[in-house]
Amino acid sequence: MRALGVPASGGLRVVETPLPRCGPDQVLVDVAYSAVNDIDVAMRAGGYARQARRFRRRGPVVTGIELSGVVRTPGHRLQVGQRVIGYSHVLDGPRTHAQVVAMAERDLQVVPDSLSDEAAAALVTTGLTSIDVLERLRPVGRGDRVLVIGGAGGLGAAAVQLASARGATVVAVASAAHEDWLVATGADEVRPSRQGSWWRPGDSFDLVLDAPAVSGFAEAAPHLAPRGTYVTTNPQRDLTGFARAGLSRRRAGFLLVLRSDPARLQRLVDLASEGVLAPVVDSVHDLAHAEAAFTRFAARGRRGRVLLDFRP
Repeated sequence: MRALGVPASGGLRVVETPLPRCGPDQVLVDVAYSAVNDIDVAMRAGGYARQARRFRRRGPVVTGIELSGVVRTPGHRLQVGQRVIGYSHVLDGPRTHAQVVAMAERDLQVVPDSLSDEAAAALVTTGLTSIDVLERLRPVGRGDRVLVIGGAGGLGAAAVQLASARGATVVAVASAAHEDWLVATGADEVRPSRQGSWWRPGDSFDLVLDAPAVSGFAEAAPHLAPRGTYVTTNPQRDLTGFARAGLSRRRAGFLLVLRSDPARLQRLVDLASEGVLAPVVDSVHDLAHAEAAFTRFAARGRRGRVLLDFRP
């Protein structure tokens, strides 16, 4: 099979590699699409070195944490031919940038025919993360005010949709080119994305979601409601802020959905089927153009997810 490899020296390379072997409670999945995420870009650049070394002992694939595809071998719950989505353990793997992946059944869920393979792949990580923020870390509802920094990215777009559906007033931060689209998606207001220009005197947000991790708790705190919460995707950029949050009525949280389970994946499928979460795809790239996909993921002006197409 063909897969995306990252040599120890960095970069990307398409490689031929044997089919993976199933472990206990795993099935093989023929991958249709898999998205590019921040952790993949970091891996390509030499980050997460310990995890990369462990993955390379299993094979050349060290990128990819989600997929859509078709079950290739039978399991206890899943049958051959069923269309599924999957979310791999972020730190332990397996990685999904390959034509065939061995995945634990608990990390997979069947998707309905109404959801295409491309749409399903675009929903997984960002959908699960938005659910984690808005239904667990800081549940929001009618009367709450939510600021989403990075509103046009994959996570931001999902959070805008879900927060709006839950009745919150949503302020999205994005470039002017995305304003009309974000309003149609569910944002009540769109503010410019120039660093720091999104704050206004008198702001009182119940939740600030900093999807690209460009702000910090100290900067956000004056604009939070008395028991408001600031959530970032990279707490290592704001360790001092997290220490300050421990002494404040206002809270700070961070996102790291290590793994999923059938119930949480089913919640994602249900929200997509109900039209609450709609997939947002920026671009799709075949495996031969993986470098272009990684470059596009890091580019300014991206709207939604960047997908790799692994179909034969």
